[in-house]
Amino acid sequence: MTSNPEPKDKLQRAITVDDRPGQEVLESLRTNEVFVAIVGPAGAGSGTAAKILKTFLEESDFEVEIIKASTLIRAVAESAGHPVPPSGARKSIDNVKMMQDRGDELRKGELYSRPEDHSAIARLALKEIAVRRASLQGKAFSGDPVEPDGKHRAYIVDSLRHPAEVSILREVYQDAFTLLGIVCDPAKREKRIRENFFDRSQWSDQSVKDQVRDFLTRDEDAPEKHGQHVSDTFHESDFFVDNSVDAGEDLALTGMNDQLRRFVNLITQSKIVRPTISETAMHHARSAQMRSACLSRQVGSALVDANGNIVATGTNDVPQAGGGLYGEGFTVQLEGDQRCAFRDSVFCSSNREQNNIIEELVDEFPELIAGKDRSDVLKRIRGTRIGGLIEFSRAVHAEMDAILSASISGTSPRGCRMYVTTYPCHYCARHIVASGIDEVQFIEPYPKSKATELHSDSITTESNDWLPPSQNGTHVLFRPFVGVSPRLYRRVFLKDRSYKNKVTGSFEFGAPEWGRPTEVYKVSYSDMESKLALEVGDA
Repeated sequence: MTSNPEPKDKLQRAITVDDRPGQEVLESLRTNEVFVAIVGPAGAGSGTAAKILKTFLEESDFEVEIIKASTLIRAVAESAGHPVPPSGARKSIDNVKMMQDRGDELRKGELYSRPEDHSAIARLALKEIAVRRASLQGKAFSGDPVEPDGKHRAYIVDSLRHPAEVSILREVYQDAFTLLGIVCDPAKREKRIRENFFDRSQWSDQSVKDQVRDFLTRDEDAPEKHGQHVSDTFHESDFFVDNSVDAGEDLALTGMNDQLRRFVNLITQSKIVRPTISETAMHHARSAQMRSACLSRQVGSALVDANGNIVATGTNDVPQAGGGLYGEGFTVQLEGDQRCAFRDSVFCSSNREQNNIIEELVDEFPELIAGKDRSDVLKRIRGTRIGGLIEFSRAVHAEMDAILSASISGTSPRGCRMYVTTYPCHYCARHIVASGIDEVQFIEPYPKSKATELHSDSITTESNDWLPPSQNGTHVLFRPFVGVSPRLYRRVFLKDRSYKNKVTGSFEFGAPEWGRPTEVYKVSYSDMESKLALEVGDA
């Protein structure tokens, strides 16, 4: 007697079925690792922040490893025979500049027979993290993946200098990655660098001051794409702290401590933490920023009254007759939208007028290009402040839009505070002063524009003993924003667990059913599909 064959639609499959609930399967796949990178301008104290962060994470039962980018750069440069400062040598500005050169060369790749790769230093950090993980688990790293064993570990990268480095780490570690931005008063940073890199007798020399400023300029935004671009990197931060207070050698006394402890509480979700008024306001400013269709950049602002209420937001875009900007309102604007990006001829009016001025200048003074390549001269002139003229932009700036929006709705900006996603230009600064605003907070490690220089009589960056103009003070305060960035806001403040016993009402800080906001998994999503695939009955 012959047995009947299995029907063709019942195929044998080599999938191991996990009968546990989905939450339990996911929990077993979590790494319990977090990854923090630090960015800050030279002299801001990123190394100090890394040490404090390590202490606080260890208090939360994490094993912590600090990966110094400079150490990785040194090792690779030495192996390739490129000069590096002697080990243990006293810090000097020349030695630091030498290390800047080695980092730039790594990104450029040419001296290492590699293609240009602006993420190269972060890729060295990725390898070092894999090596450290293997070591912590009693293994030797051979190049093959080392699966995390589920212990709580934190890896701190000190520090990043290029936005591509942030991008690759964020792509790899996803929500488990956070970038910590360190702000510091520019005068404080210059003072620290002079005192750390030069003898006391040289501190007041003008030549030394000039060297320090040139060094800081290169750190901020090098002319080469493969150079350091700390300003652009800083804007990618998830959390900002201020290290303008000198604390000497005692790490327990820095102005960053309370801020860093709060940061650890947020990423570990070890207690209830709610947003500050400033964090909520900057979140609104970032939301407004995304409305802009400007070809140059997106900027957002939010105006907050004395009680912390959002009274208006603003973005940089083209105004339309009747009030407000294009892109606003409930009516759909198609052919009527006359922003630069949507009109028949798409171009930036500001750039075009700048170029017209430069062409006129060269035509009027032909000696500027005598014996030189015209296009090269035009490019160099564009690199001067002429190329930064904003007079001919069609866009209302975000700060002005917020002020006008408040006024149109019948709310006075007097006594309000403004939150802006970047440092205000001097055009906006004078409108901010004239409108009666008390304070401006911005995201920017290098305060730019001529705002404080042109309006030193009415704008200050010094918060000690500051009195708001609405309380008879004499200066509007401009200061950097600190706290949770708009990028991280939703992840850490959205309630993801129970806070109480539903029967008694007593406080119970529960565990999240579907994981913390900084989770990352040991396996790819295709592996997770296989492990979570549900089979019920005969398949």
